[in-house]
Amino acid sequence: MVVKENKVIIDVNNKNINKIIKSTKKFLKICDKNNYKLKFNYLEDINNIDKLFWVKNIEKAINTKNIEKRYSFIYDNVCEYIDKKYQKCNYCDFKDDICVFFRNNKDICHENGCCYSDSRGGLCKNLVNNSCQIKSISCKLYSCEYLRKRKVNFRMKNIPLIKYFFNIKQKYYIKYSFFKDKDYVINKLISNK
Repeated sequence: MVVKENKVIIDVNNKNINKIIKSTKKFLKICDKNNYKLKFNYLEDINNIDKLFWVKNIEKAINTKNIEKRYSFIYDNVCEYIDKKYQKCNYCDFKDDICVFFRNNKDICHENGCCYSDSRGGLCKNLVNNSCQIKSISCKLYSCEYLRKRKVNFRMKNIPLIKYFFNIKQKYYIKYSFFKDKDYVINKLISNK
């Protein structure tokens, strides 16, 4: 790590990328306290696409000094990451609007998977024409029983942008603000900083 002209410069390679990610809080503290920018200097092509994604977004998040814009950036990128994983891997395997879990449990079968809940009285009000009208990070982090058994679980401790940028109370709102839109969650994150 080198500090030069109000910039923290860190060399990144395949051998140290895990250490770089684990040092996020340290970089965040140094950069925020001194109003420094963070610059990752890539010494080689990074082999792990997910780790490269996190490192690039850690750099952007730290360099976003306005807290509301930082939280918005993190929120959007975590949602994008989870959406891409679900699309690429087709975890829920929807057929005729019924996910694999409910196709395998015919006695409780209903359409629209996680967007339906008997305890809430039916379908989520945000689902319109089979499309969610909001971007709910809590809903995206949720894994049903079927997915958890297959080790599909987006845990906050495995998402560096959540793990290193938020305190325990903020993580609570990220995890449990189901069916709430981005603005609601961002306001809760800011008020609990």
